[in-house]
Amino acid sequence: MINLPPSVLDLLDAGRTKVRGLIRFDFGGGIFGFIKSLEPFSYAGVTYQPGGIIQVSDLSGGTGLSAQQFTITLAASPDDGLTPEILQTIEQEDYRDRPVTILDAHFHPDTGVLLVVQPMRRGYVDVIDHEDNAEYGYRLIAQCETRALDYTRMNGRKRSDTDQQRRAPGDRWFEHASRRGREEVFWGRKRTS
Repeated sequence: MINLPPSVLDLLDAGRTKVRGLIRFDFGGGIFGFIKSLEPFSYAGVTYQPGGIIQVSDLSGGTGLSAQQFTITLAASPDDGLTPEILQTIEQEDYRDRPVTILDAHFHPDTGVLLVVQPMRRGYVDVIDHEDNAEYGYRLIAQCETRALDYTRMNGRKRSDTDQQRRAPGDRWFEHASRRGREEVFWGRKRTS
């Protein structure tokens, strides 16, 4: 659900807000951020670098528990230092099933001050394809799935005091769970023979 402050909504209604798209990749080797802009932008400890043509496929919403697919395209931009050789280093990263977040940064049209950063879609990177053609140049195309994928994953945890102590030392929620016996409770009236 998107919740924007009333001041931002007023600017949106007037068609005056400036919006920049951000993409954040949380790979095993670190966090990488790209912005659809000409200048770098720092937010929440991450410096988002200007990228080439950044495209995100339609972020359609879905109901149910099935994961939706979306793609992120990042083109080489030698002027910004994003050469095809740098894009190819993605293969050295641990990117499979790593988080990706697409955000919109809203700026004031007159002052350029950051008003709000709104996450638009969260997901996981599935596959990254490399494409090199004469029309578009060198591009990376990341095939992603939404976080609804979490609903289908198995959780191997056993709810016990030992398990809880590993995750939250001192938490006594399951302290008596393994000691308590079972009691059968009958509902309804007794059978007559």
